[in-house]
Amino acid sequence: MDALSCVARTKFAVSPGGKTEMNKVHALYLTGLNDSGYVRLAGDQALELRARMFYEIIRDARTGYGPFRVTTRGYDYSLRTADRCAVVDYHWHPLSNSHVAAPHLHLGEAQLRPDAVLRGKHHLPTGRITFEAVVKSAIDSGAKPMRADYEERLAETEYRHVLHRSWS
Repeated sequence: MDALSCVARTKFAVSPGGKTEMNKVHALYLTGLNDSGYVRLAGDQALELRARMFYEIIRDARTGYGPFRVTTRGYDYSLRTADRCAVVDYHWHPLSNSHVAAPHLHLGEAQLRPDAVLRGKHHLPTGRITFEAVVKSAIDSGAKPMRADYEERLAETEYRHVLHRSWS
């Protein structure tokens, strides 16, 4: 993914069959540190990012789009400090057994003071979040962009997604 090159020198891996097998949910995930799924981001804040997306290859009968497309079935994006203190988690897991199927976020302990109003694991509602928005959030939180043209790259890749997505 082009957005990933803005903050990390790593790659995404795909679950077995994920490039061709239809009508089955597959996983796309970062190849992280010590199999943790987290990758270290450049910058003074020593942030780490985990990204997992779940998708399915389906038929698409729409004129000008098909005959196939990839549809997102969920995601789990997480930003934390290098000492494993959660900053923010973005979740959407409509196929899980969780009582919360809508897209949401969790503020991590790095964001909350001991006397904070929000305590515990709150599910704060969001719309669906793009990976590009997560990368932008990481940069806003102190990750150093690895490309001078990161804003343009993020905008272009997010635009292509927004142009072709089936949800509004």
